[in-house]
Amino acid sequence: MKYIKIKNIALKGSMMVLAITLLSACKIVFKDGDVAVKPGNGSGTSPASCSAQTDGVNWGALLTENCTNLSDYNLFADSTDPTDNPNSGGIPYDLTTALFTDYASKYRFAFIPEGQKAVYNEHEAFDFPIGSVLVKTFAMPEYTSDRDGSELVIETRLLILREGGWVARPYYWDRETDATLLITGKAISDVTTNHKGEELTFTYGIPKATSCTSCHAVVPLLQGPDDTREAIFKPIGPKARFLNKDYDYGGLVMNQLSYWALNGKLENLPADLESVSQAPEFNDSTDLSQLNGEELNDNAKAYLDINCAHCHRSELTLPEPLYAGPAGGSGLQVEYNRSYEENPGKFGTCKVPVAGGHSDYSADVVPLNADDSYLLFRMSTNDERHRMPELGRSTVHGEGAALIRKWINNLPRASCSPAP
Repeated sequence: MKYIKIKNIALKGSMMVLAITLLSACKIVFKDGDVAVKPGNGSGTSPASCSAQTDGVNWGALLTENCTNLSDYNLFADSTDPTDNPNSGGIPYDLTTALFTDYASKYRFAFIPEGQKAVYNEHEAFDFPIGSVLVKTFAMPEYTSDRDGSELVIETRLLILREGGWVARPYYWDRETDATLLITGKAISDVTTNHKGEELTFTYGIPKATSCTSCHAVVPLLQGPDDTREAIFKPIGPKARFLNKDYDYGGLVMNQLSYWALNGKLENLPADLESVSQAPEFNDSTDLSQLNGEELNDNAKAYLDINCAHCHRSELTLPEPLYAGPAGGSGLQVEYNRSYEENPGKFGTCKVPVAGGHSDYSADVVPLNADDSYLLFRMSTNDERHRMPELGRSTVHGEGAALIRKWINNLPRASCSPAP
């Protein structure tokens, strides 16, 4: 696969085809535990229009319309480049520890309407005002060691907060000049990248519409047959602990939380940033041999949190009482703000697997023996029956697996650990 980069847009070979996909053009309706997906009719009731000519972001269309083309929302100064130069109200951001997606680079932007602010939350995603949009574009670098070099842009996902709640809208770059709203999933074959000298070739999967809740929903812990509460759609990444880092805003290097607050996009941020939780910065260049015991535990918890805890969580700091992630009932609950020392079993220590299961593994985590830990096996396999996360990756994150392997091998001895 040949990569060419023109004006920050990656094109594949001589076909000059730009590929960007957004998760799903779906409106999610929850009833009796089922998930139905209804295509938006795009009609709306406001005078907003996908074809409206606006100086900046087309906020009206974002609030009501499911536009065919990504450019209709006018989110970027150059509509053919979703990796840079957001229009009014858009702020680029990055995470200290990121969700792994086949070694893809990710370009993240938060769009908050003029005059509106997100509200700081100590542990959960910020409370965003109506009209806010979280934008994430996925691009596959030719070389993962050169993230500023040639890349193949594959998808852009929008989360839009409308009057009825968050909705996911996916756009697929099926042509050079624009991206098209996608309802069904798509498999892009023969995607390649060179990672640390190894050529990786795989099928990049774009989840179908019905899969958008797999990562973004919390579900009620049912209290009986009359409990008719619905699942709630939520963002994952924009939490204070993941945003609490410096970012280069075109020559101005500043803490992201401070920048949001200074620019009138965030309120209630504590004056003392030292009091704000900070997840460690972990990436594929992190040298595990340089981490002490406390740093190793911190990195492992942050990695499990961003990659697993959107499903594997229950109550704790969720603002909705008696709610959990879709896999919260499994007993494996790995939120960053949960204490391992208070309840090691929540992190899988000596816990019998209740989902998937494998005859070779008797516990999710066996301290001092990573090779006998089902959790590490699930991270290290592409077998669809056992792979975790189930969606969002077609390759194994070697560096993430190495982190969790070392963490398990350095945990305190437990009842299921091998005899000394």
